[in-house]
Amino acid sequence: MKKLSGTGMFLFIILFTSAGFGQSEEANYLRFDYVKVAPGQVQAYVEYMNSTWKPLYQQQVEEGKIDSWSLYRVFTPGGDGGKYNFVAITSAAGLNVFESLSPRDILMMDQRSRDQINNMMAKANELRTVMYTEFWKAINKIAEDAASPHSAKYMMVDYMLVAPGKDYDYQMLEDEVAKPIHQERKATDRMVGWELYSLITPGGQNYGYNFATGNFFDELEDVEYGFTEDVIKNALPGTDIPELFDTIFDTRRLVNSQIWELVYRVD
Repeated sequence: MKKLSGTGMFLFIILFTSAGFGQSEEANYLRFDYVKVAPGQVQAYVEYMNSTWKPLYQQQVEEGKIDSWSLYRVFTPGGDGGKYNFVAITSAAGLNVFESLSPRDILMMDQRSRDQINNMMAKANELRTVMYTEFWKAINKIAEDAASPHSAKYMMVDYMLVAPGKDYDYQMLEDEVAKPIHQERKATDRMVGWELYSLITPGGQNYGYNFATGNFFDELEDVEYGFTEDVIKNALPGTDIPELFDTIFDTRRLVNSQIWELVYRVD
């Protein structure tokens, strides 16, 4: 890894002296359910989730079983050709919470009859297909106030592939370089919040990515104002910008970037 220039830079020599990063003291776990809804069923699906499932997840929050639940529509890439067009995110304090948190489990906890459960599951399966599920851990975030960034209208998810043995380098990069830049963006009202996620499962080198960042915005136009020269200079004075980008590219590869639009959220 290159050492970055500039007296104002945080320098990567602290890689050898720092015991950790500025990780959240209240790390949480997230389940991402990637959902495919047929084009002609989108409106029916959104209405069904609002009338039926949203209140059930609200009850789970109120009972302290989960921290939050959000439903996103995939804004970009758009069209009907994608593998999924909605993503549901459930957040909880521990991974074990998800052992009994399937849709059928939730209906059983709500004391629905067997016929009610079967009918509701049949309706859900008629409207959507859960393509696959991932489990993540939030390991760093900007949390300067009590408001959750997940309440923002847009969430841009950047999927990263970090090479074996580079995990520590990458997390240092996010904590000491990316995070101050995002804090600058938040201070100038160009961003609502930011989170760093580590993939728990599925995994392996063939999966394609092992880290992700969630970047939250209220205005779509703010997505454009990313790592601009002015933002970098304000957040990290004295930084050699070409070297900074060389270090970023040497540490991780951006595999995919998507923008999701918030449909519903309960917390």
